[in-house]
Amino acid sequence: MKHYEALITSLAQKKYAPVYLLDGEEPYYIDALLHHFEEKVVPPEEQDFNLIVLYGKETTWQEVVNAARRFPMFSDRLVVILKDAVHLKDLNALTAYIEKPSPASILVIEHRFKKVDARGKLSKLVEKNGVYFTSGKLKEEQVPEWIIQYGRMRDVAIGQREAELLSACLGNDLQKIANEVEKILINESGTGVVSLENIEKYVGISREYNVLDLPEAVFERNQVKLAGMLNYFTANPKSAPMASVIGIFCGYLQKLYLCYHTKPHFQEDRKLGIWSHHRKLAERYAPGHIHKSIALLESYSHKAVGIQSADKADLLREMIGKMNLLLSR
Repeated sequence: MKHYEALITSLAQKKYAPVYLLDGEEPYYIDALLHHFEEKVVPPEEQDFNLIVLYGKETTWQEVVNAARRFPMFSDRLVVILKDAVHLKDLNALTAYIEKPSPASILVIEHRFKKVDARGKLSKLVEKNGVYFTSGKLKEEQVPEWIIQYGRMRDVAIGQREAELLSACLGNDLQKIANEVEKILINESGTGVVSLENIEKYVGISREYNVLDLPEAVFERNQVKLAGMLNYFTANPKSAPMASVIGIFCGYLQKLYLCYHTKPHFQEDRKLGIWSHHRKLAERYAPGHIHKSIALLESYSHKAVGIQSADKADLLREMIGKMNLLLSR
């Protein structure tokens, strides 16, 4: 996000490079940057003359170069955007232009869902004469912090628990997360906070049956709460996807395991995300319970691949049942 923020700041300050290459698997930042180039660099009244959008499937590298070599009409600059560059034949032929780009043009090459081949000259030349921006997918453990940072960017407070809940239920699709947060902000404008109540009301994620609380219900052997949660998750499989559940359990088990190898220390525990209930549960179970639980999660992680959503609900019940049995021994 820091690289993106620096780039969007330079664009807002009208510090333009002659060439931009946008690639990578995460479309969220690429779409945001393309929107800026399409809507904010060239004034609306000039866009018919000084904004050219080409598509990789429908054009040739020669047409891209010819467009970029044109002079702007009644303006200081011309913007040429090549979308879906991954489909352009002979993409590397653009290197001749990038070596000596037109000072009156801004060429934007959008190469989403895939990085440009690092062995070629294209990316190296763009780094030398322009800006090369790669938008990589975030790892699941990085998403909650991204959500908190996104909230700060929108001048709204999103707490750690709220961010973890959104991440667990929405995955690492940044555009989907941003859309859901924006839905809350539209309906709760002026509050300055995204709360669990907001998430339940506008995103449809239950506070009472929160997937983040599932490991605690299992390890505390709270059978009444666990039965209610499993009934809810079975009826609403999208609220507890197996990949998220397994990831949440792994994180929880990691904290329990750390309790065996670290002494209680308030400041250090907070840094590790360890709370008093983790310490109490670590005293209740032996390290062997943790090892076997991790092995169980690994086996169900493999089983979950390719299973249909209806079957995954049954798979979740089965996994929790076996973990319950394992912890009772």
